[in-house]
This record gives sequence, structure tokens and C-alpha cells, in this order.
Amino acid sequence: MRWPKVKPVIDSALSNKLQWRTELSPELINKLLSIAQLRSKLTASELDDSSIAHQGISFILEGTVTICMQTPNLKTVNNIVMGQGDWFGSYDIKNAGYTPFFLTEIEPVRLIHFENSDLQRLAGENIEIYKWFHSLSFEAKAKWLQSQLMMSENLPSRIVYLLIELAAHIPFITGQIPKLSVSQQQISQITGIARQRVNETIKLLEKEKLVHLERGCIYLTDLTGLGNKLEDVDLSIRDPRRSQQR
Repeated sequence: MRWPKVKPVIDSALSNKLQWRTELSPELINKLLSIAQLRSKLTASELDDSSIAHQGISFILEGTVTICMQTPNLKTVNNIVMGQGDWFGSYDIKNAGYTPFFLTEIEPVRLIHFENSDLQRLAGENIEIYKWFHSLSFEAKAKWLQSQLMMSENLPSRIVYLLIELAAHIPFITGQIPKLSVSQQQISQITGIARQRVNETIKLLEKEKLVHLERGCIYLTDLTGLGNKLEDVDLSIRDPRRSQQR
């Protein structure tokens, strides 16, 4: 079957921002670009059911999301933060009915998205695409492994880790106080920690002048002080304190 000629949905300026993570032939890149879609805003339904994470692969041009893994009874067992330049999603067609992930949009995202149905069609005629799939399987490995380590830490350390990881993915000017557009309810959902315990921890951090709360956001007034809270935590796989501005 010959691949149909389709006008690219994204322009050359956007396509040049894609980081494929492995060397691919010009032929495959052109075919991938022919199915690429620019998504400048996630719809409410895509956020509610996190369908964007299960129905293809996305590259983040701008913005920040958290991706959480949960059990069938909706208990959060792991979570990572993804931002500009990161890939996320699923290309496993056989398990398309299993949806263990949910997304939380922290900063509005712009994505270049590749639908699973289009990827499956392309894979049917060009097996080189599996090389790309393989490279993407390592994309967030360190984040997932470090996050799994954090699940065994005490609750305050897990919350502080999330705040610092979010700060590492959100651009801010040197000397500017990082502002996270995240609520305590969202922190509870992302970490799987009860809302009451999240509130207690955030209030304690505010009392120590490490954070400042405003409606719907948290200012990290002392990022260094927050980082010191993780001194006794095993961050051997990924230390977000070293990645404040990527």
C-alpha cells in the first residue's frame, strides 16, 4: 500500500522543534510529519478522561503536565512531571482499552500529537518506526524510577519533591520567585496523599517561610530552603534540585 500524500498539519518552524530522540530516515520523518497534529489547547473532556495520553504520542512544545499512574480503584501509585521538550503517551494498540494514567495540566500546553490510528497505519508499512518507539520507551525512565523511590518516603518529602520538580519544568527569570499554578486539591490528586495532610504540610512550609499561598497557586519563596528538606532523601536517580531551569 502506498502512503497517501497528505499536507503537513504543522509548519517547518514547528517541525524543527521536534526532538526525535534517535536517528531516523528522512522518509520516516516526512511520513511522521504528514500525520502530526498541532494541539494548542486540551479540551475539558481530554483532561477529564486523559484520552490524549492513551490515544497516541505527544511532544510538548510549551506548558507543563503531570502524568499519574493509578490502580483500578483509582489509587495513585506513581506520578511524574513533563514539560517543554518531553514526549508522553501510548502507542500500544493492543492495550488501548487499559487506561491507567491521568493528566493534570499545570501550565497550558501546546502539543504536536500523533494519533494511534495513524501510527498503526504507518507501522504497517515501515518497521523503522519501532526504532523510534523503542527510543521513546526510555524517555521518562529516570523520572518514573525516581518517583517510585519517592513513594516510600514520608508524606512531607513527597510533597516537597513534587513542588521542586514542578519548579524545574516551569520557566522563570533568575531572581524571580517561582509561581506554581497548582492547588492543594491538585497536589492531593497527583500524589495520592489525603487533602488534609497536604494542607498541613503546605501550611507548615508557609510558616517556615519556604512558600507563600495565594488562591489557586503557590509561590516558592525559598527554593534553596525547600531543597534542603530533601537532604536525607535518596535522589540518586534524578535530583530535580539540579534541574531548576532546563
